[in-house]
Amino acid sequence: MTDIKAILDRFGELKSERSTWNQQYQVVGEYISQNKQNFETTHTAGEFLNDETFDSTGTFAAHNAASALLGMLWPASAKQSIEIVPPDDIELNAELQEFYAERMTKRGARAMDDPKANLSLSLDEYMLDQMIFGTSGVGVEAGRETKLLYAPYGVKEVYIEEGAGGRVASIWLSFEWTVNRAIDEYGVDAVSDSLRKKYEDGNRSEKVSIIHVMRPRMEAKAEAGVLAMPIESLHIEAETKHMLKEEVFNELPIAIGRFRKLNYEKYGRSPAMMALPDVREANALREAVIVATEKVLDMPKGVFNDGVLGGGIIDTSAKAINVFNDSGSGSPIFDIGTPPDINAALARLEELKNNISQHFHIDRLLDFNNQQQMTFGEAQIRNQIRTASLSGLFARQIGELFTPLIERSINILFRAGEFGVVAGSDEEQDLIDAGYEDIEYIPDVLVERLEKGESIYEVRYKTQAAQASRGEDYLSIIDVVQFATQAMQIDPELQFRVNLHEAVKEIADIRSVPAGIIRADEEVAELKEAMMQAQQQQQEMDQLQQGAQIAKDVAPLIEGQ
Repeated sequence: MTDIKAILDRFGELKSERSTWNQQYQVVGEYISQNKQNFETTHTAGEFLNDETFDSTGTFAAHNAASALLGMLWPASAKQSIEIVPPDDIELNAELQEFYAERMTKRGARAMDDPKANLSLSLDEYMLDQMIFGTSGVGVEAGRETKLLYAPYGVKEVYIEEGAGGRVASIWLSFEWTVNRAIDEYGVDAVSDSLRKKYEDGNRSEKVSIIHVMRPRMEAKAEAGVLAMPIESLHIEAETKHMLKEEVFNELPIAIGRFRKLNYEKYGRSPAMMALPDVREANALREAVIVATEKVLDMPKGVFNDGVLGGGIIDTSAKAINVFNDSGSGSPIFDIGTPPDINAALARLEELKNNISQHFHIDRLLDFNNQQQMTFGEAQIRNQIRTASLSGLFARQIGELFTPLIERSINILFRAGEFGVVAGSDEEQDLIDAGYEDIEYIPDVLVERLEKGESIYEVRYKTQAAQASRGEDYLSIIDVVQFATQAMQIDPELQFRVNLHEAVKEIADIRSVPAGIIRADEEVAELKEAMMQAQQQQQEMDQLQQGAQIAKDVAPLIEGQ
């Protein structure tokens, strides 16, 4: 039986452990998000701080960096970003190529790209939270109106525990919902008696605390060496210690990413945290510049005595008329002091803006600062150096969020039969009973791997971030092929040294050419054999024609004899 008290006690410990981070989250949220974040104090949702913020460099940098990094990791859609391919130890044939390209890749991408699935919006919010808070996540589950449904999760509601290798093993969510929201989510029969009474009495706007924990199951049974449904999901009413819902999953429903982290910390550190000293100085300096600029535009005035103006009031507005008594001693009104020189402050402010941009990696994510004319090769080398410096950021984002999120999405679709069914399975019989005739089946070689608990697919990225790690290989292959092509003019035997077929396949793999453009070895062999047969037939026809022509030419000579 689940020990709810122990779960809530552990949540209290996690909440206490994270309290040291909350102050940082609060300050970063106010300066970069420019609104109250409710980490330490309670405020009204959407309570903006524009009246306390004078410089938006950090906010601008965070949004630009989030958009640029997301564009390199996930350019617009799953169709443009990924392919589902077999593991290296599976020999690809025409049947498997069709299965991976037409079913797993195209159908998987179509489900992820469904506008109602909410993937693009979730990734956008996720990446902005990465830039500001350093810890955020995206969850996916089977949808009601769509095959997949995604949702973003911010650090305000997420508490985590690490497992082996420093990876996130358990996720705890804390929600403050209204009674009405809780009833809509779980149903009136699932909630506690006290919550149901509040609902029936009309206190539907009252808040209730919900704790949701996703963690490895302690009692999961081993089947064929694999834990059966190893993740449990528990929804609990905190106040009444009432279990609202229990579920089990094959993988964590939420993938959590950390932008950067120290090895002894669980939560991530963001660019906003690193830039915070400069952001705060820029904010204070901008306020000072505003005050100084106002003084330059409207310097304080002085008069010799009150009698000069007759009333002591100076109207400096446009088209104003002031009546002066003739004093005969020069200008009756004059500026007091010297206008302040704000050039030094502006220079420092520009330096701070550059520093903040570098904290957010703007100079590498958006490479617009090169005005030099370059050859294609030089541009490739420059781009390779730039993206190589970002490889650490790419690797963490891909490893912690994108790959787990995509794998869970594909697994949900696979279990739902979107890619076919196993011959002889209950799923096949259900389709037969329902009257389906054109039933699609999982290839036998993949069924055998599944029975052994082996993986049947890998995620291959077609993004700029993925290509960056193999850019050097691409340039090396191009260099060797170009050199070999030129050298063959001197030594034709070099054609036997260079395997151009393998070079083309490797380049296509590095550049993530869509499946189907580069033919499989089996298909290439068939085409080659057909071409050789056609050439042989043509040679035979040519020989017959030559023989016929010779016979035709010789015939008159024979007759003449």
